[in-house]
Amino acid sequence: MDPAPGRGTADFPARAPLIEAGPRRMIFHSLDYLLFLPIVAALFFLVPHRWRWVLLLAASNLFYGSWRVEFLALLLFTTFVDFFVAQRLMEVRGKKLRRLLFGASMLCNLGPLIFFKYSALLAGTTFYDVRVGNFTLADVILPLGISFYTFQTLGYTIDVYRGKREAETHLGIFAVYVMYFPQLLAGPIERPYKLLPQLREEQVFDLRRAAMGGALILVGYFKKLVIADRLGLLVPPILAAPEAHTSLTVTLATLGALYRYYADLSGYADIAIGSSLIMGIALTQNFRRPYAAVSIAEFWQRWHITVTRWFTDYVYIPIARHTKVWSRFVATVVTTLLISLWHGASTSWLVAGGIAGLLMIGEGWVRRQRGMLAGSSRALARAGVGERGSRLIGRNMNRAVLWFFLLFLGSIVNAPGWDQTYAIWGKIAHLPGEALTLSAGLGALQVSKLFLFAIVALEFYQWLDARRPVFDRLESAGAVVAWPFWWGLAATILMFGVFTGTGFLYFDF
Repeated sequence: MDPAPGRGTADFPARAPLIEAGPRRMIFHSLDYLLFLPIVAALFFLVPHRWRWVLLLAASNLFYGSWRVEFLALLLFTTFVDFFVAQRLMEVRGKKLRRLLFGASMLCNLGPLIFFKYSALLAGTTFYDVRVGNFTLADVILPLGISFYTFQTLGYTIDVYRGKREAETHLGIFAVYVMYFPQLLAGPIERPYKLLPQLREEQVFDLRRAAMGGALILVGYFKKLVIADRLGLLVPPILAAPEAHTSLTVTLATLGALYRYYADLSGYADIAIGSSLIMGIALTQNFRRPYAAVSIAEFWQRWHITVTRWFTDYVYIPIARHTKVWSRFVATVVTTLLISLWHGASTSWLVAGGIAGLLMIGEGWVRRQRGMLAGSSRALARAGVGERGSRLIGRNMNRAVLWFFLLFLGSIVNAPGWDQTYAIWGKIAHLPGEALTLSAGLGALQVSKLFLFAIVALEFYQWLDARRPVFDRLESAGAVVAWPFWWGLAATILMFGVFTGTGFLYFDF
């Protein structure tokens, strides 16, 4: 559920377009990256272990610098500040000095993030009229990946400050931890206890593991190029002018926008995890079939998992550690508001985050009404539905309610402005009275049956993978099944993918 990159709202203008980069920028689905990754991976295993951090650091700087060289300075500044602050925190015992050091780290990390990402929201639209030389502050471009590497380094410093871990003593390895190219631009946000030890360990080439990484990359390309980018061509024009379309078309477009963002973001995560796995370094799974959830709370636990865990550990738990019920309520709303602001600096995201927090509180209250739920189960039992059947009915009813709320929240954050959001609500409200078939709605949305089959196939693949990895299933079936499957997937991407160089949606965060 993420906003279209660069769009504004009725309250605030759009930020400058996605990173202005030279023609040789290294995006995951570019030819440059397809050449870059195998070369780096081959050198990684050829270079002696003690020098591999140098290779990864050089590769990461080349990767990031291909987008915009000047933002390397900000990335290096963040790296040096957190490394040396953590070192001092290990040496200093006085509370006041420790707090001062920690505050300096917070300022150096959050200051640039707030300036680049949240200045308009804090200062209002007049802020964008301020001129600096030949450009206004509206022309300031968001440094690529700043939301991700800022929180990764902040989490490290917070853990050292709290005494939960020792400070890293090797500046080079810490720099790789911050800049590691597979996850630098859009996550996963890795914790130091998971990534730092792997950077220190000597990785040995494993053909099976490399093949698993390659398979993940293929699945990521399918999500991004076949699903997300095609929906990106179909959906935005409808949401920009909902009044010109039928209720069914607008409803399907809103659902399509939700699925587009999932396919785009989880596709990036798959490519990042697969790229790293080729070199033997495991990254954290970032998405776990979020649309299979049965509650708002479970949805957030499945959607961008590393971000949700970060805010849970560093925001929710500190606020909710009191036993009072109201402290948990406040913690829930504050956390969902901050997660929403992390996704997009606009009032639409603030409103959506506040509503999501209130919905989670309401869900918690409903779960505590055990008597009411027990009564529903007894009613189903009297109707001749067994325990398993009643549980299945209950889960599907909960899932339907969740999708209604996601449709509502998605219309807030995916529409270009509030006028379009209100129009979408009006269209959805009139849906029951509209005499249109599903095929007519899909036709108006210009969705082919083949494309619909691709989405169903992806969902079936993920359903199978959640029970037993598809890679393992195919390996057990033998090469006669595995090779045609993976080559067929590659051919499908080449035949039906959208190769327009569209960036990943999280690049604007």
